[in-house]
Amino acid sequence: MSEINFLQRRRAGLTKVEKQDFVYRRYALIFFSVAFSLFVVSIGSHIFLTQRLKRLSVQHQSLTEQIANDEPVEISFLIFSQKLKSIREIYENRSNKQQAIDYFSNIFGEQVFLSGMNYGGEGNQLTLRLTSEDIFAFENTLNVLDSTEVKNAFSSVTKSGLRRDETGSYSLDLAVELKKAGEQTNANPQ
Repeated sequence: MSEINFLQRRRAGLTKVEKQDFVYRRYALIFFSVAFSLFVVSIGSHIFLTQRLKRLSVQHQSLTEQIANDEPVEISFLIFSQKLKSIREIYENRSNKQQAIDYFSNIFGEQVFLSGMNYGGEGNQLTLRLTSEDIFAFENTLNVLDSTEVKNAFSSVTKSGLRRDETGSYSLDLAVELKKAGEQTNANPQ
């Protein structure tokens, strides 16, 4: 008698299913390996970035404290620099005033002299009183005041109050607007 094997087809079917299951397991294993690798990488990068963020936060905090601690020094420096700027402006105004007085003392000669002076610091204006006993020297003074050399040396020159006193001396009030710092001046007579 011959043997009939009814399970052979069943085994062939099982072998085919087992091969298919093996392929599915392999794909599943690869998929889970890749997913697990990505999970490990994401956890590792999260830990790394969290630690780095903590370090940067601590560094930021220390720099903020350092800036806050240096604030009084910075304020002192700013106040000091403003004081230096104010001193420089005062010195320049004083220097301009001195140059103007020297200029007018030397330009008119010996017969005309400065008998009075008033300095208004706000507008950079200097008021001088010129006095002379000689009318011709005084006329020469008026011509010099109208010259382009004087007009170039100062922002404005205004004459007023021409008078003659009982001794025969002539006097004239002269309002001179000094040039601001940085403007070109030619207040040096030859």
